[in-house]
Amino acid sequence: MKPLFTLIFCLIMVLVQAQTFEELIQQADQSYKEEKYSESAEIYQNAFKIKEGSAYQYYNAACSFALSGNKELALNYLSKSTDKGWMNVKHLKRDKDLASLHDEPEWERILEKVQANLDVYEKDFDKPLKAQLENIYVRDQTLRQLYREAEEKFGEGSDEMNYFWQLVSEQDSLNELEVVKILEERGWVGRSQVGGQANMALWLVIQHAPVEMQEKYLPLLKASVLEGESQGSHLAMLEDRVQMFKGEPQTYGSQIVPDEVTGKMKVYEIREPEYVNQRRKEVGLGPIEEYVRIWNIEWTVEQKEK
Repeated sequence: MKPLFTLIFCLIMVLVQAQTFEELIQQADQSYKEEKYSESAEIYQNAFKIKEGSAYQYYNAACSFALSGNKELALNYLSKSTDKGWMNVKHLKRDKDLASLHDEPEWERILEKVQANLDVYEKDFDKPLKAQLENIYVRDQTLRQLYREAEEKFGEGSDEMNYFWQLVSEQDSLNELEVVKILEERGWVGRSQVGGQANMALWLVIQHAPVEMQEKYLPLLKASVLEGESQGSHLAMLEDRVQMFKGEPQTYGSQIVPDEVTGKMKVYEIREPEYVNQRRKEVGLGPIEEYVRIWNIEWTVEQKEK
């Protein structure tokens, strides 16, 4: 029986080794979402034996190790993330996953390195414009981040929720005035000028604006994406929204609407739906099957490639 056991063991090892780096990273991410932190940490470690990770992947590994109680490896991977260029110092300071590391001597040194990365990245930024747009980002997102909690407390369609959305609408109008002025004077300022969050603020405000405004500034975003200064996924979602408001089929499947008969959520009509995943991949969006699962929608259209 020994040779048979050896053969089975070898086959298992081959199957384990056959997993790609990307597959292991996905498994580690999923284990983290399921709060299996020790398992997630171990899978990350196995993935990094295949090849080096990115700053983002090392950061996520540090979170899993910290949550599993292994401070030493958490700090090790956090340091690797910093060496790879991690520079989101705001997120690092407030990330609850890493709270257990705050009293460690290495923590302050890591903060200093991350701040240094950020200083280098931002050295040629338009700092006043960056600050203005990041403030707009906060004003656009804060109430929207709280709406589920408010709806659970007051109920959909309540006077309180009507007032809530009135406040959102009023703030959107103020944001639009500022953003339109920036777009008219400076164009769609890119990430190399103001950073990712400030650049995203432009898209968020236009995404929430009337369709006439969306259609007017869509070409500016398209040009910015072609220059590598804005995210392709933002362009895709804005294009879909304009197409939906004009009564046309959407391209990337980002727009979800209620079914008039059942009241359940459904994917708004997509042109050539059998090729939607190919188009989504081209702009940096994940498979539509995963995206629509958030609304408990099952996507059954078989996918093809041209």
